[in-house]
Amino acid sequence: MLTIQGLHKAYQGRSILQQVSLAVAPGEIYGLLGPNGAGKTTTINILCNLLQADGGTVLIHNQPVSEQTKRVIGVAPQESLFYRSLTCRENLHFFASLYGLHGNRRQHQIQSCLQAVGLMEQVNLPAHQLSGGMQRRLSLAIALVHQPKLLILDEPTTGLDIEARYDLWDLIQKLQQEGMTILLTTHLLDEAERLC
Repeated sequence: MLTIQGLHKAYQGRSILQQVSLAVAPGEIYGLLGPNGAGKTTTINILCNLLQADGGTVLIHNQPVSEQTKRVIGVAPQESLFYRSLTCRENLHFFASLYGLHGNRRQHQIQSCLQAVGLMEQVNLPAHQLSGGMQRRLSLAIALVHQPKLLILDEPTTGLDIEARYDLWDLIQKLQQEGMTILLTTHLLDEAERLC
């Protein structure tokens, strides 16, 4: 699903990524573990074609990173990027439209994602009224709305209390059991040990 070989990136002469290589098989949860500043988010930005690598190769679903590979990736970034004034359903409608989903397919995907992340009861609440854990679930639903083959979760439980963290871990494991391939970044050793 994902193959990285010899990935290198430097900023102003300082190496951030040095010869990073990994392979993520379909249906696997693979963890990038490291402290803040270790290059985890830089790696994600390269995978999402938002940043150019200085060297190495990246293949997603057997294709080099490009505009086309963006369609097979779903990303839940560390900072939530949804619209706080929109409801859960409205946010999903907006992001589904960006992926070209229309009509019945869009309705089905929105319903399916809301159910998958456990937000059916909050469907009409503005995002700013959701708890931190529910906001992370909304980010996950947005990342899933276009049925990606690779789900990238950047520090998915940052800022969550222990109960919300465990709930999100259960949700991530459920997605894997359904066949989703997941790349997860974390600085929490217990999170990596449990999920990856």
